[in-house]
Parts: sequence; C-alpha cells; structure tokens
Amino acid sequence: MKSKFFFRLLISSYGLSTFSEGIIIPIYAIFVQKIGGDILEASGAVAVFYIISGISTLLIHRLQWSQKNRFLLLTFGWFIWLVGIGAYFIISNITTLFIAQVLAALGNAIADPAFDAELEDNTIDAVETYQWGQFEALKDIFQGVAAFIGGFVAGIFGFTALIGIMVATATISFVMILWYVKRKKRSAKSV
Repeated sequence: MKSKFFFRLLISSYGLSTFSEGIIIPIYAIFVQKIGGDILEASGAVAVFYIISGISTLLIHRLQWSQKNRFLLLTFGWFIWLVGIGAYFIISNITTLFIAQVLAALGNAIADPAFDAELEDNTIDAVETYQWGQFEALKDIFQGVAAFIGGFVAGIFGFTALIGIMVATATISFVMILWYVKRKKRSAKSV
C-alpha cells in the first residue's frame, strides 16, 4: 500500500539517522586523534565501515529470505546500527573504534536494502521522481546541518556532548522505524 504518510515517516527516520552519523564526519579525524589514533587509523576505520557494509550487504540480501523478512531486517538492522552509534560512548582506543565501526556497518548492511525497498513501495507513481528528490534533498540537508552542528558542539562542549546528540537522534530514528513497522503491519492487516 503506497502512502504519503509512510513515505514521509521513512524519509524522516532516515534523515535523523543521517544526521546522527553526519554530525561527526567533518571532525572524525580529530575524534580519532583524541583517542590516540592518526590519519591512517581514521581512514582505516572508515574503510572498515564501508568494506564490511558492502560485503555484508551482498551476503545478506542475496537470499530470498531477506525479501520475505523486510520488516525484521529493517528493525534488527536499525537496532544494530544504533548499538554501533551508542558504542561511541565507550570508544577509548582504536580497537573499540573499529568494533563500533563494524557494528554500525553491519546495521547498515542489514537495514539499508530493506529500507530502500520500503521507500520504493511507498513512492506514489505519479510523483515518484519528486519523492525520490525529496529523499535525496532531505538527506543532503540533514548532513549539511549535522556537519555544522557537529563542529559547533564538539568545539564548545566536547565530543561527549556530540556523541550524546548522535545517540539521541539515532534512538529517535530507531523509534520512528519501530513505529513505521507497527503502522505498516497494521495497515496491511486492514486491507
């Protein structure tokens, strides 16, 4: 069932998740330096995230099971991703940084294709291009605002406050996905 409500709920949740990740991106190397790392370890952590995410996505979503269990993947993946974001609170060295990156990457790998499929199911054909444009625009706006706020918060209040904002927005995003799944299942039963 295609719905503007479901579409908006999905893109809002994704916007908040983008915000929670994007808030640290411009100052990521500084964060890594504060825990004893250098530029090579910062780039290595980002590389681990993308490589783990890519390989895991290929392995998980090649199975027919993933299509049939989209809601499970969406909620479980978002939860694992939230744990990865929350792990930033306990990062004290490069090893814990890499663990947080692996968790966040696994969460993305599990949830993102399910999210994309749900977003596609909720676009209305007559305005599909516009709705995808809304999604892309919102993502870019959230990342831009997050970049500015991240530098501001870290500069004035430090990385602990920044991580607190990351976790708070990631939690709100996860709750929105839970609400989406609950509403979508209820909507499917009533049809």
